[in-house]
Amino acid sequence: MSTSHVAALGLLASQLGACAVPPDVPAAAAAPALVLEQFFPGRTVGEGVFTNSWTGSERRFSVVIEGSWDGRTLTLAEDFAYADGETDRKTWRLERTSPGLYAGTREDVVGKARAWTEGKVVRLEYSVMLGGWTVDFSDALALNDDGSLINRATVGKWGLRVGRVELVLRRVAGS
Repeated sequence: MSTSHVAALGLLASQLGACAVPPDVPAAAAAPALVLEQFFPGRTVGEGVFTNSWTGSERRFSVVIEGSWDGRTLTLAEDFAYADGETDRKTWRLERTSPGLYAGTREDVVGKARAWTEGKVVRLEYSVMLGGWTVDFSDALALNDDGSLINRATVGKWGLRVGRVELVLRRVAGS
């Protein structure tokens, strides 16, 4: 096998592995564990970016989330505004099935999303229809020392990472 074939196989293996490994979000040492139903009720705002893994292109966005918790289901109405002028609204419904475990739905999610607490981090996995394709998201959410929330996600198709998302969310005072 030539060195170019070995290099190509190495690149392919790293891409395959990149999607299989959930994103790392080191929980801040002084920050408490993230509890979704405690963080999200009220208004939350955020700034984020999607980065295409193949082209390096970025798509920036902001989001306003109105959250409510009824004792069993966390509802998150998300209003997105993209830098290119597009807007979108999505609504998560995350039902707590036991402490630290959730099953969720959203308009574009295929099947059920699943979320679980892992130490101070909440993991969220789901598949979404985008442009006629189903892509897989693997999110990791954790609190920062300043009370903000960092959400890092990998986006994959057929085991290959096609992109990543980084989003920082902040609670709006008084909400």
